[in-house]
Amino acid sequence: MKINFYLDKPYNNDIKPDIIKKELAKVGNNKKNLPNKFFNPNPTSLYLFFSPDKSCRIKYRTNYKILAKNWDFDKERLKSSATGALEFNLDLNDLEATCLKEARIKKEKNQYLSKNDYKIIIQECIDRDNAINNEVSLFHLASKFLSYKSSFVKEGTMKEYRTVFKGLEGYESKTGSKLILRELDNSFFDKFEVFLSKKPNSRDSSKKGLLNDTIHKYISTLKVFLKWCNDNDHLVHPDVFKTQKTNFKKKAYNEVVSLNENEIELFKNLDLSNNPRLEKTRDIFLLLLWTGQRYSDIIEFDKSTIKHNTWDFISNKVKKRIIVPFEGYIAPALDLFKKLDYKVPKISNQKFNDYIKEVGNLAGLNEEIQITRYSGKDKLIIKKEKYLFLSSHTGRRSMVTNLLNRNVPITLIQKLTAHSDIRTLMKYESAGTDSLIAALNKF
Repeated sequence: MKINFYLDKPYNNDIKPDIIKKELAKVGNNKKNLPNKFFNPNPTSLYLFFSPDKSCRIKYRTNYKILAKNWDFDKERLKSSATGALEFNLDLNDLEATCLKEARIKKEKNQYLSKNDYKIIIQECIDRDNAINNEVSLFHLASKFLSYKSSFVKEGTMKEYRTVFKGLEGYESKTGSKLILRELDNSFFDKFEVFLSKKPNSRDSSKKGLLNDTIHKYISTLKVFLKWCNDNDHLVHPDVFKTQKTNFKKKAYNEVVSLNENEIELFKNLDLSNNPRLEKTRDIFLLLLWTGQRYSDIIEFDKSTIKHNTWDFISNKVKKRIIVPFEGYIAPALDLFKKLDYKVPKISNQKFNDYIKEVGNLAGLNEEIQITRYSGKDKLIIKKEKYLFLSSHTGRRSMVTNLLNRNVPITLIQKLTAHSDIRTLMKYESAGTDSLIAALNKF
């Protein structure tokens, strides 16, 4: 007995088959060397081929759709470099093992099985996870959701989705219940929030429970998935579309750790010529501080997007056109781009967040500051030296805060940051008091 996985329509329909055939011949029929433009640009169905013996072959469509460019045609699995590959390939391994196991069990009980018998076995295995007492399985849909989203969202967002689904699995395990899609009402959300508030902290074993902000993010992300289920004709509870009344409210005006213009000068004047690793980190940080753009946009900067003293590009995250003029506060960024020969160093976000704390320490940001967070009704005071709060997002926060302190209208700042909701920017108004003091001194 043998199982294989194949894509339904792996090639680009807009390209003539003869041309694709010639291209395949050029690469010795090795599909992994075929340029991406020849592959189907749309997700295509994945089929399972079951061969119980040499005389029989059964073709059955699975519940998965993937991009052909992400498929390893030799290993018959998603390429390890593709987003969500680990979970996806584990699902295929489980499906293959389940089909073979069920077929062997039935074969032992019945000496002869027809092709139709085998087809029923495969059908039951593939659709088994799709039904629990005639209800849609939440985690079957979660797998389809991740497969769908992996085609166009960043790994950071995929990680958020997977974290929430892992939280749901933990909830099932803790409560001994089986989650049913149509039963996820406000009562469930309340119980899930309480579960998250007592969940062990993966970063600090001495602490229990997620912060309110994190719990709020879990619920928001979960509702994105549930609304996707609804859009795909799966029955969800009406409470999904209601505003959640919760005891774990997100704090709209958490303190924002940012750098003022004097502190930015400390970074600018720091001599790191003897440490290329930290010098590259500092340069990226300055670009973040001056332009206020996201790390993903800075790290993937392309010289061709510099046009007439502006940086004109499409944001990776929000897919919006952003025009950053190199004027005033932002002007030093263009000089730094030129110094770098318009080639921004490549550092992973995780490593950058580690390195920038080293740079901040060298820059002398040793003042102890504190921020307040909440876990349920408990008020948590977090105290540490300022450099320990630094991350890639500090640049974006600092630019917004400094422009507000310069009395730049918040609606103009929104054009630079491409925030869809101006309320997100409003929290920065409480980040500093410089503009307030300046305004008071005028009277």
